[in-house]
Amino acid sequence: MELRPLGFGEIFDRAVTLYIRNFIPFAAIVAVLIVPLAILQYLVDVASQPQIDLMMRIFTHLGSRQPPITQGPMLFNSPASVAAYILLLLLTYFVWPFALNAVAVGVARLYRSRAVEFRACYEAVLHRWLQILGMIGLDALVLMGWYVGVVFAIVAFAFVVGALALAGPFIGGFFGVVLAGVALCVLIPSILLLLVALTFGMYATVIEEQPVVASLVLGFGRVVNRAEFWRALLFAIAAGAVILGTSAMFGAVGLLAAIAHLPLLQSAIESLTRAVVAPFAAVLLAVYYFDVRIRREAFDLEASLERLAATQPA
Repeated sequence: MELRPLGFGEIFDRAVTLYIRNFIPFAAIVAVLIVPLAILQYLVDVASQPQIDLMMRIFTHLGSRQPPITQGPMLFNSPASVAAYILLLLLTYFVWPFALNAVAVGVARLYRSRAVEFRACYEAVLHRWLQILGMIGLDALVLMGWYVGVVFAIVAFAFVVGALALAGPFIGGFFGVVLAGVALCVLIPSILLLLVALTFGMYATVIEEQPVVASLVLGFGRVVNRAEFWRALLFAIAAGAVILGTSAMFGAVGLLAAIAHLPLLQSAIESLTRAVVAPFAAVLLAVYYFDVRIRREAFDLEASLERLAATQPA
């Protein structure tokens, strides 16, 4: 496959093409995460059924003279439900980076005219398992720092709105709405861009075999720079819209299954969503990562891909 800089639309077009033509091997790679998640998701869905029933009763009795429902069942009413939810989050956070990197190795193999092979892709990833765990921990610190910054900004925002409200309710309300809109326009793109940078850092750990800290620096350096920042921001917003929009459509069907008291069907729909969306998201991020590297370091990328493909069985 030709290695050349791609236009913005071409990135999505190439990702769709690679995804469709190699759906089965990419889905098999991600199935390492999806299958255990499906089991845990079923337990969580069963535990959340009483809460969904309560919400439906509230919505269907709005405006009626029936006594209000003052207390309902907790979302997780047993230690087993809490444990299933915690395992769901931990499994996603710790296993997804391995699947994400394995898909990226698969894309690299396609760029060198090699087949996407489950074993070969995971061999390259597991060879760097310790560094991946290090990146997972470092990413957690970065995300925690972002979260603390957001909380600080919200508190400062509340103080500003409160101070303006003292001058008059209308002024406080007007500036509150304006500042809230500005905050949303900053926070949502910032977390999407942050996730792209962290993903690039994860790729550098496996694809380039860089140390953990150097990988993080490379990830941010390739995204947060004058030449790529706005393009990366546009990509993050567009990719986020596509992925979240597709997930929302499946999620609506899953909610209908939950309302109909069909937790098994709900879990199946949610698992199908992951099986469809997760491989595409991983392929799309990998295509964009290689495109960014091609624009800045074409020769080094050629050598890196050749080394990665040559060390794996045909």
